[in-house]
Amino acid sequence: MKQGRKISNKEKKKIVIALFSVVILIILMLITAIIYFSENGMNDENNNILYYNENENTEKEENNMLVVNLVDKNETNENNEVNNAVNNTVDTNTTADGKTEISYEMPYYIKVNNEANTVTVYKKDSKGKYTVPIKAMICSIGDATPESGVYKMSIRYTWRLLQGNVYGQYACKITGNILFHSVPYTKQDKSALEWWEYDKLGTKASLGCIRLKVEDAKWIYENCKSGTQVEFYYSSNPGPLGKPTAKKISSYENLRNWDPTDPDPNNPWKNYDENSNKTDTNKPSTNQPDTNQQNKNEVNTNQTVEQNVVDTSTNVTTESKPENELNNELNSVENNNNIV
Repeated sequence: MKQGRKISNKEKKKIVIALFSVVILIILMLITAIIYFSENGMNDENNNILYYNENENTEKEENNMLVVNLVDKNETNENNEVNNAVNNTVDTNTTADGKTEISYEMPYYIKVNNEANTVTVYKKDSKGKYTVPIKAMICSIGDATPESGVYKMSIRYTWRLLQGNVYGQYACKITGNILFHSVPYTKQDKSALEWWEYDKLGTKASLGCIRLKVEDAKWIYENCKSGTQVEFYYSSNPGPLGKPTAKKISSYENLRNWDPTDPDPNNPWKNYDENSNKTDTNKPSTNQPDTNQQNKNEVNTNQTVEQNVVDTSTNVTTESKPENELNNELNSVENNNNIV
């Protein structure tokens, strides 16, 4: 049996060198892989940081928008209501020649006169055109109120949070952040009216919304459907029905926290009698003397004098005073009567 060939020392050295080279190569490959994955891992981490920062900034911007627009907790439901409404979007309809195009689908058409601070509601005539004025309302516009154009009303709120952390009753959205609503309240309470703002009705006083008396805001809320068109314009002529007035309430300290036109049964204005209230500081004052009171004083004085005369006569009779003393007393009473 043949024995295997012995490996020479030279061949052993070659084998060792080859194995050593393989080990070195493997180590280099491992090092390269580690470096590669480390760099890619850092990039991914940086990308994630940037992604999270971007999301955070986006969230902050959205929150700021919510604060600016004062959107309350019901915003999601309100947006769903808008999406589900038919022909309920804000619109400025114009024809090819630039004239305003009016739709005649709704029963009413509203015109806001910015210069006169007056709102006029029209209904259709026999031809289906909005030419019949049925209601005029005093209002207050603001700097952000649209100067012209026709818009469609959309969602509405019984109470609505407004800019400045105040609330409005019977708010109806016209366009963007512009709404019809009552004069503001400091809280969601009918007895928290900003009465100093109520006295500004008929003048430019809002930030941009159309402020109304409660009875007028409620009428629009209840009678003008979503899609009702609202036109803005300027004219010194308030409109075919003129410009209504609003009661000045600042001087009514016990009543002024309520809108006088609010139909709520708890409204204290319902029990107020203008004629019987003698402390009404809105009534014009006069410096002329009260003739009736003066006459009453004269009557009382005459009665007193007459009584004094009777008493004097009685005393004279009772005491049997001499005639000259009696005449002196009578003359004294007559002199007193002339002083009045």
